[in-house]
Amino acid sequence: MDYFRNKIDIISFEGVHVESESLWVKKGQLMVLVDEDEYATYPYSETKFYPVSL
Repeated sequence: MDYFRNKIDIISFEGVHVESESLWVKKGQLMVLVDEDEYATYPYSETKFYPVSL
């Protein structure tokens, strides 16, 4: 899986506020928040996400 962190605070498609530096996984062109308690998605953007290795 490809993991990323967001550079800025984001409001997801679901209306969830996600703080910067949160962990996401990339599925196609859709980012999915890695969080057991909250489901959040956002379109991939190089200006808003950067890759990380775990």
